[in-house]
Amino acid sequence: MLSEFGRSGVTKVAHPLATFLVRMGVTANGITLTGLVLTCAAAVLLFGNGHLVAGAIVIALCTLLDLVDGAVARADDGGSPYGALVDAVSDRVADGVIFGSLVWWLVEVESENGYALLMLLACLVLSQVVSYSKARADAGGLRTPGGLMERADRLVLILLGAGLEGLGVPWALEVAATAVAVGSLITVVQRVWGGRADHLGRVARLDAPTAGER
Repeated sequence: MLSEFGRSGVTKVAHPLATFLVRMGVTANGITLTGLVLTCAAAVLLFGNGHLVAGAIVIALCTLLDLVDGAVARADDGGSPYGALVDAVSDRVADGVIFGSLVWWLVEVESENGYALLMLLACLVLSQVVSYSKARADAGGLRTPGGLMERADRLVLILLGAGLEGLGVPWALEVAATAVAVGSLITVVQRVWGGRADHLGRVARLDAPTAGER
C-alpha cells in the first residue's frame, strides 16, 4: 500500500538528486548493489548481535537507496529489464538477510520464544512468496493487484517492531512479525485470486461468440 500511495511523491523529490547522480556517472545498478551490501552488513552485524535500535535505523537509511536507484534509472535510460532483475534479486536477498538475522538473534537470546520464531520464519517465507507470486503472474501475462502488504509495508512494520523491541517495549517484535506474516499471507491470496480472475476473464472473452456467430 505504501508503494502505491508514496511512489509519485518520492519520484518528485528524488528526481533532482537522480539527475545530478546521472551526471556524475553513478548508475542505478551501482546504487542497488551498494544498498544491498550495506543492508546485509547492518542486518548481520547489528540485528544479529542484538543492536536492534541501531539496526533498525541503519537499515531504514539504507532502504532509501532503493528509492533513489529507481529514480536514477528513469533519469538515465528509463530503466532496463536487466536493471529490474538486479533490483528484484537484491530486494529478495536483503529481505531474507533481515528476517534471517532477527531469527538468529532471537535463537541466541530467547530460543524458548517459539511464537516469535514461528512468526519471523513465516515472514521470511511469505515475503519471498509475495514477490514471487507477482513476478510469476507478470511472466504469464496475468494482471494481479498490489495487495495489502508490499515490500515497503513489510519493512516499515518489521523495522519499527525491532526498534521498539530494542527500546524494551514488550511484545513489539511479536506484534510486528504477526502483522507482517498475516498481511503477507493475505497479499499472496489476493494476488493468486486476482490472477485467477484475470485468467477466467480472458477465457470467457475467448469463448464468447462474436457478432457474426450470433
